[in-house]
Amino acid sequence: MKTLLNIFLFFISTVTLNAQIIEKPIETFYEPNQPKHVYYKDVNNLLNKYIGTWKYTSGGHHFKITFTKHTYVRETPVANTKITIYTDKIIGHYEYKFNGIEIYNVTNDYFADSDSGSFKFDGFGIYFDEPSSNPCGRRIMGDVNLVHLNVGGVEKITWNRTNIDWGANCNPSDQSPFKIPSNMVLTKI
Repeated sequence: MKTLLNIFLFFISTVTLNAQIIEKPIETFYEPNQPKHVYYKDVNNLLNKYIGTWKYTSGGHHFKITFTKHTYVRETPVANTKITIYTDKIIGHYEYKFNGIEIYNVTNDYFADSDSGSFKFDGFGIYFDEPSSNPCGRRIMGDVNLVHLNVGGVEKITWNRTNIDWGANCNPSDQSPFKIPSNMVLTKI
């Protein structure tokens, strides 16, 4: 009986140790040889400078976006259910008007997330998509590099979007161009 109890305790401790979530800084997300059960936490508060409401107005374009920080968000690894990944993310809600006419109002749904720590040399990357009435969605996705600046005590972020062709999930996909400008400097309000 004592041997059976020892085997049971050994089994329980092994399972517990193997399933333990390891906490790592979010900026290490893309490093090689990562653990299978991990939480990429914003321990250095790198996301905090992007949190808030930002505005861009120029040439008839009016774009306002609010970024919020979400912590301990579970990721779903593609085709691997034996991996558990949690991350901190920024989520954006926005509205876009052109010449005073509302084109998009995505304030109850989110458009982008932070790709779990896609820190670039000088900024932070997010994926961006504009709404589409097509059930197949858009063929093009935006890869946006955000760079935080402090200009004379005024907080700004640069928004530089590169388009990525994701291919068609179904046909016909929406192939219309983005309406929101690809390069902007937004001011914190």
